[in-house]
Amino acid sequence: MALKLQTAVPPEELGEIKKRAGANVELRVLGKDGRLWVVEVLGSSGELQKFMEKLRLARAGG
Repeated sequence: MALKLQTAVPPEELGEIKKRAGANVELRVLGKDGRLWVVEVLGSSGELQKFMEKLRLARAGG
């Protein structure tokens, strides 16, 4: 399964969020669109949910 994200979070920080989440996902940087990074996140549905929840909390200050 794959998700395509547009985010202001730099790829290095996404890697750290992935580690903190303990999510078995692959991050592929597809490019940059203005000030937003375009990233593809690959993994199983459960692992994607784990990563996205940690990303949401990180951006909310949690």
